[in-house]
Amino acid sequence: MVQTRAEMGEVEKIIRDLHSPYWNERQSAVQRIGAIRDPGMLQELLRLLRGHKWYIREAASAGIRALDSPELVPVLVTCLKEGDEILRNSAVLALGNICCPETEEVLEKVLDDPDCRVRKSARIALDRVRSTRNRSLGIPQ
Repeated sequence: MVQTRAEMGEVEKIIRDLHSPYWNERQSAVQRIGAIRDPGMLQELLRLLRGHKWYIREAASAGIRALDSPELVPVLVTCLKEGDEILRNSAVLALGNICCPETEEVLEKVLDDPDCRVRKSARIALDRVRSTRNRSLGIPQ
């Protein structure tokens, strides 16, 4: 039986809209991903994305890259260990947006990721985290 939109949870609605033939629904789904603040919701989204084609994960990653809530850091760190290269890359960029000093050590480990795009994103994210830390300490760039 197919669920109606009203019966679906928000994560399922996002996944459904990522598959939409209409660009405005796909774009709305990406924006809703970027607005996620609930770690459980992000964890569920990442779990469900694993079973979808690469282009759906790539579309979702545009929203994941925009995440900036420190509460999401543990879920993003888990994604670095369990996600594919598309999701790992977006998690790294989100960690760079969040700029928590606690993520510096994790990002240093990602510099050894097997995927070159993830490694490059880790360098960018690490530079951003370090730059933010240095600014907060009054260290000139």
